[in-house]
Amino acid sequence: MNYRILCVGKVKDGFFRDEIADLQDEIRRKGQRLEIMEFPDSRIPDNLKDENKESFLEKECAKMKEKIANRDYVIALCIEGKELTTKKHAMHIQKALDEEYSSVTYVIGGSLGLPKWIKQRANLCMSFSKMTFPHQMMRMVLCEEIANVIGEVKQNRY
Repeated sequence: MNYRILCVGKVKDGFFRDEIADLQDEIRRKGQRLEIMEFPDSRIPDNLKDENKESFLEKECAKMKEKIANRDYVIALCIEGKELTTKKHAMHIQKALDEEYSSVTYVIGGSLGLPKWIKQRANLCMSFSKMTFPHQMMRMVLCEEIANVIGEVKQNRY
């Protein structure tokens, strides 16, 4: 199974970049592949009105649309998503394997989140917490979770 993370913004901090690279190596040692595709973040206008938020999100995430294939099992990371245990997350990955999806694609938006089309396209909307964390840290946490889920699925421990 291929794993991909599509995300808005870059990881700038060296600590997080190194940790993410180490986790990608760990995933590779488990016989899997994790690809991370970063898309530019947009500066949020100071006077952005609620009625213009969706339009802003659409533009910020527009390039992601061409990277999501029909056979991708899409997991959108959003605050209103379901909070899962690693075992429950592994069950979703097993479902993707059983249904022969080509990859599991995680999508992370920018500061304002994700546009509706991504959440509607998603096979699962998932949240790590109702709290707000820095995107760089959450990307590292997601990589750690993917490594853990791969172990759970390989051992059928869910």
